[in-house]
Amino acid sequence: IKSILVISNNGPVLALVRGDQELHEKKLNKIVGEHRPAHKDEVKEVLGVEAGFIGPMNHKIRIIADPCLKQGVYVSGANKPHYHAKGIKPGKDFDAEWHDIHVAKAGDFCLKCNAPLRIEKAIEVGNIFRLGTKYSIPLKATFLDENGQEKPIIMGSYGIGPTRIAAAAIEQNHDKDGIIWPRSIAPFDVEILPLNMKDKNTVDVAEKLYQDLTEKGIEVLMDDRDERAGVKFKDADLIGIPTHIVLGEKNLKESLVEIKDRKTKEAKKVAIDEVVEKLKEGIKD
Repeated sequence: IKSILVISNNGPVLALVRGDQELHEKKLNKIVGEHRPAHKDEVKEVLGVEAGFIGPMNHKIRIIADPCLKQGVYVSGANKPHYHAKGIKPGKDFDAEWHDIHVAKAGDFCLKCNAPLRIEKAIEVGNIFRLGTKYSIPLKATFLDENGQEKPIIMGSYGIGPTRIAAAAIEQNHDKDGIIWPRSIAPFDVEILPLNMKDKNTVDVAEKLYQDLTEKGIEVLMDDRDERAGVKFKDADLIGIPTHIVLGEKNLKESLVEIKDRKTKEAKKVAIDEVVEKLKEGIKD
């Protein structure tokens, strides 16, 4: 048993966790309030023993123990310099308040369902802070309850990080060529790629499609740079707009354009006058 003496605003507290575990300061803070580790002289004064040989037995101060200690027999400090005691059992050798105060590790058992925990990486995209009455009391922000009594407002802070959401989405949706934006948060719905900006028909069709799609509420990015087709394709994949409309002179002669899905890379030829309706259906789905 690892015995840790802390000093809270209400006096000394002995926190107990299993020897292979670490004390979770924030969890303990919710139980005993603000606290700090006891100094060596305070350990000696409160417990009558040097740090390193503390045990949970025969103390009159408040003891908070982690539930992991409820079962089993343990070794702990013997409250005597250079000695440890074997066979220490909760309930028999010490009494404590039971609270989850250890830092969870992979393989620990859930206190609710007893299933083993696993540790996974995550990105914090939002947060909630329970502020309580910390600010409402000094600010005198109050309300009248159902009995007409004036009480301080219970406050909360709710935040979301748009840039973190974007970073998380890209991390989970990309390939070797670049970003694959989920349609729900994509900066544009469609990218138009006119391959020859020197061809008047190509430019006219591109501008007409841009106008028609925009009027239908579809957000469009058009690559109107005078660049080679390969450069445009490469950059379109890198940017990752969900749908690409490719305007090539050969297809345009047959009144066709190519619609390509960025994620699946599937491409199909569609008549120019059917593009808007096809895309409206696809985006709606």
